[in-house]
Amino acid sequence: MSPTPSEISAWLAREGIVGTGPHFPEDGDLFAAGLDSMAVMQLVVAAEEAWRIVLTPEDLTRDHLESPRTLAALFASKMQAG
Repeated sequence: MSPTPSEISAWLAREGIVGTGPHFPEDGDLFAAGLDSMAVMQLVVAAEEAWRIVLTPEDLTRDHLESPRTLAALFASKMQAG
C-alpha cells in the first residue's frame, strides 16, 4: 500500500531528513522545511530501505520533492511500477 502524505511527513521527521511534524501540511514546502541536496541523498537511501523503491536521478526533481503530497504520489507511482 502506498504511503499517504501524512505518513510521508511522519517518516521524513523520524528519519531526520527534514523538520516536518505531525501537523505539517500535505502541501507544505519541504525545501523551506530543510530539504537540501544532502537531505535528498538521505531520502533516496531511506526510501529504498523503508518503502522498497528505487528513486532515479530523473525522479529527483523539485516537482516530485516539493511537498509530502507530491512525494507520496512519486512513491505510489514507483510502488505500482515495481
